[in-house]
Amino acid sequence: MHRLSSLLLRTLIWAVILAMLCPVGWIVLTSIKPADISQSLPPVWSFTPTLRNYADVLTGSSYTSQVFATLIVHSAIVTALATLLALLTGIPAAYSLARIRFRGRKFTAMWILSTIMFPPAVSVIPVFILASRLGLMDTLPVLVIPYAAFGLPMVIWMLRSYVKQVPFEIEEAAMVDGASQFVILRRVVLPLLMPGVVAAALLMAMLAWNEFLFALALTRSAVKTAPVGISEFTNMYGTQWGDMTAAATVTVAPILVLTLVLRRRLVAGLTFGAVK
Repeated sequence: MHRLSSLLLRTLIWAVILAMLCPVGWIVLTSIKPADISQSLPPVWSFTPTLRNYADVLTGSSYTSQVFATLIVHSAIVTALATLLALLTGIPAAYSLARIRFRGRKFTAMWILSTIMFPPAVSVIPVFILASRLGLMDTLPVLVIPYAAFGLPMVIWMLRSYVKQVPFEIEEAAMVDGASQFVILRRVVLPLLMPGVVAAALLMAMLAWNEFLFALALTRSAVKTAPVGISEFTNMYGTQWGDMTAAATVTVAPILVLTLVLRRRLVAGLTFGAVK
């Protein structure tokens, strides 16, 4: 009976996984179809795969305003800077909330947690007005700073819980040796937090890489990102399904590869402290 229930559970899990992967498979399949059959109904299953859609997208031969490879570079730069800024700010903040005693510490921690519920969409217009008056439209800071700000509460709250799982006796031993608070954080605590830092960085990178609304409202061409570029394949003449799915595949691939490469550290970071 136990084996039968286990088999049924595994079958159900695999069925759910396959159902969730169907849209991804459909996108990849459409991206390698010739343009003349990509919109055929019923779908054509027998065809000669082609990489023409990828070549058109990456070299700028499609009907878009910019070469899509350039937009991928923009997304990579914005994501890297936003993630770095969030970590540089979030690690000291998380350590302070977990280790340093000060008045209002619990209130500050709960306030930071509550900001996660704040919908970023409501701040698009204020940020747009502020960026216009400061002359920051279509620049890196206008994306990097909001992305880091909206991801910072998640980073702080995650790393705060990880810091609490590090035995305080290790830090006390460093204090006895004369280490300052900054040295303890950099040389003692931070190496032990690397699984959590990797997990927080990966989640932050996903948030910045996939963000669409701010990139659409605050950029024109200089720092336009890949999600905005994908939307340009739909215009008044119709939707270029082959080019759009090729661009979507190219956009998803870096995060997918990064997740697969760092999956062990990601799982270790997400489960850090679960079993003592």
